[in-house]
Amino acid sequence: MSFEILVPSEREAPGVTDTFFAAMDINLLMHAQFPNPESKEFFRGWLFRDTMDHVQSVDKGVLVARDPETGKVASFAKWNVQRQPRSRETEEEADDDEFPDFCRRQYLGPYADLTKSKRDKILGDKTYYHVTYLCTDPKFNGRGAASALLRRVQAEAFKENAPVILEATMNAVSFYQKLGFQIREELNMMLPARGSDEPTEYYEERVMVWTRD
Repeated sequence: MSFEILVPSEREAPGVTDTFFAAMDINLLMHAQFPNPESKEFFRGWLFRDTMDHVQSVDKGVLVARDPETGKVASFAKWNVQRQPRSRETEEEADDDEFPDFCRRQYLGPYADLTKSKRDKILGDKTYYHVTYLCTDPKFNGRGAASALLRRVQAEAFKENAPVILEATMNAVSFYQKLGFQIREELNMMLPARGSDEPTEYYEERVMVWTRD
């Protein structure tokens, strides 16, 4: 059965946060940035506000894939549209001042800086669509929800002849390749293992780009 693709209301926004945590529980970076219940609860509220901001903003977007049988959010995508050069202050989503001390700021700001530097290197001052989140609840994996959402973003970018760029976790690289994305850059960090404070684990992602050509 196909999913309902829609812009979320305040009613669906909590489902977006639930889907994020279900999808990202295996992700080392998420646990490095938000290592304890207090930090995760803070980020849950941040995600809710961020979702509603994406609904209302001109150069941002968010879509959810909703299961018609249960009404649950199976998957969601968020993106920003970069239309002109912006300063670090306006570009940076993970501003240190935005996150309290019980979040690990040393893995928030540096990650945002690293990914921005890669995007700048690849696309420079071009207009582009940056997919910041594409998460699917594992209970709905393999049913095409994420593909449907990403194709919507690609269709919007196509209208502007703009590329789409994203940072892919390693387990998702082949998925994006099937949808026409190509690896353009690598990024890596040393992170603590889950439940640890020492950065002993090698973490990597791939910066991938789709173009209409």
